[in-house]
Amino acid sequence: MRPAEHADLATTARTHVEFLPVGLFPSLGAGFVRRWHRTYLDSRHGVGYVVTNPTTPDGDVVGFLLGTTDQAAHMAALFADRRALAALSVSGVGAVVRRPWLARQLSSRVGPWARQIARRRSGQPTPADAPSENPQVAVMVAVAVQPQWRGSGVGAELVRRFVEDARRSGAAEAELVTPVGSAGATGFYERLGWELGPCWHTRDGDQLQAYRQRLVSAA
Repeated sequence: MRPAEHADLATTARTHVEFLPVGLFPSLGAGFVRRWHRTYLDSRHGVGYVVTNPTTPDGDVVGFLLGTTDQAAHMAALFADRRALAALSVSGVGAVVRRPWLARQLSSRVGPWARQIARRRSGQPTPADAPSENPQVAVMVAVAVQPQWRGSGVGAELVRRFVEDARRSGAAEAELVTPVGSAGATGFYERLGWELGPCWHTRDGDQLQAYRQRLVSAA
């Protein structure tokens, strides 16, 4: 295992689209997902790891994890980064041009993001700016392992590394969301001891299950 690098992004994006297809971002294609993944590697609150195959000459990536050690701080920094937002927007528009059937789906979901960006541009406080007693929360955004490596401990080791780094950063809690059913990994996270959180259906009809893990003592 090693930290993810920019050179790994093409592989992590393709893997994400193939094995984590639920949600809007994967539907925009590997090009957009690659740009989105980059925001985590470029963020001081982002984390990324890959596991490589030591038996191949180039050390092929067999699994990856992306997330944040402080989700609120990561999102606040992203909304304030004009260059990163512009790159995401251009990539998203290009993806929709190639997939015009996504235009309606995308237009119904960009509203919240656009409003938050507009508030930041105007100097109005966003939820991440406002004084809060909420604890620092780390979020595991994506974990994927190539099918032939599942059951080998690769996924569990990626999650363990994320939890350790999140705890070391000062996060009080870690969270993740996974689809329910064959596209998700509910059993995997339950075997690792993650606690059940809310469950809901998306606009596309997918059922999602949240999990959380406390990283510090309640005392």
